[in-house]
Amino acid sequence: MNPILGAALIALLLFGPVLSRTIEEHIEIFFLAVGLLAMTLAGAWKWEVAGRAAAVPLPITLAVIVADVVFGRIRSRIDHALAGMRKLLSRAWLSGAAVLLIAMLSAIVTAVVAALMLAEMIGAMRFAERVRVRVTVAGCFAIGLGSSLTPLGGPLSTLAASGLHMGFGGLFRMLAPYVLPGVVACSIAAGMFAARREVDACGAPPAVVLIREALARALVRGVEIYVFIAGLVLVGEAFSPIAARYVPMIGHSALFWANTISAAMDNATLVAIEIHGMQPARAREAIIALLVAGGMLIPGNIPNIVAAAVLRIGAGAWARIGIPMGLVLLGIYFAFLRFAQ
Repeated sequence: MNPILGAALIALLLFGPVLSRTIEEHIEIFFLAVGLLAMTLAGAWKWEVAGRAAAVPLPITLAVIVADVVFGRIRSRIDHALAGMRKLLSRAWLSGAAVLLIAMLSAIVTAVVAALMLAEMIGAMRFAERVRVRVTVAGCFAIGLGSSLTPLGGPLSTLAASGLHMGFGGLFRMLAPYVLPGVVACSIAAGMFAARREVDACGAPPAVVLIREALARALVRGVEIYVFIAGLVLVGEAFSPIAARYVPMIGHSALFWANTISAAMDNATLVAIEIHGMQPARAREAIIALLVAGGMLIPGNIPNIVAAAVLRIGAGAWARIGIPMGLVLLGIYFAFLRFAQ
């Protein structure tokens, strides 16, 4: 593919969802269309590539549908259990423990379902608005990190495992020593935020926000995830020659900070473009930067989008807590990664 044309398509992928509300609302169709176009322009069509695009999204798609249906059946029990535990534990301990548990489960039940579980928990806790936003943002940072540990966790981990040709446990071995402390730290932060006793301006806690999903919606969500990942697989295949040529020219530190662009754009897109052929150590740094930066703004990661939509959190409110928290985490991870070399 012509480098100039390739750069134009990459810019379209990165900025299209940010600049166009229509694209944002139909992002999975947009990525599939761009993936098909990029493959055609690159002359990269092969049966093997088409087979990968069809097969790679299947496990996470099935996981999303099954987990969504199962969660729908047990939601009333979860609500009842939360009500009981609120009588035994402080809001800080309960919120921190719930975020930690949900973040760890996200590697199996997927980040989408984990975000729904987080929203259900936060709604049932009846937080004031400012506390609700802070706990949600911290929880989504934790889910974003935790979901990276298996290919079932979300589009980013699915594409990373595929691009690095790793088996089911490959991502866990590569990322767990770095990701798990971040999950614990974000869970502690969520508990500390929840400890604050605040009420809304009207003087009363906000209304409980509970989610009730139908089977049809679970199937639709699964199809959306399938189309989204299939499109990103095609994008990764089409741009792999360009990435193989130019990404190695970027230093480790420069790539780490350049990946903070994923705060405003879905981090799975950059994984699809960057990861092909990377050495594990370099891929680890790139993925960690994408995971953390993806939590800073709503468009950066799927759990952010889901939780913000369900709990009606605006972009400005998210950014006021997400950006400072993300920058602190990025600084800590950057210093640790440089020290560990």
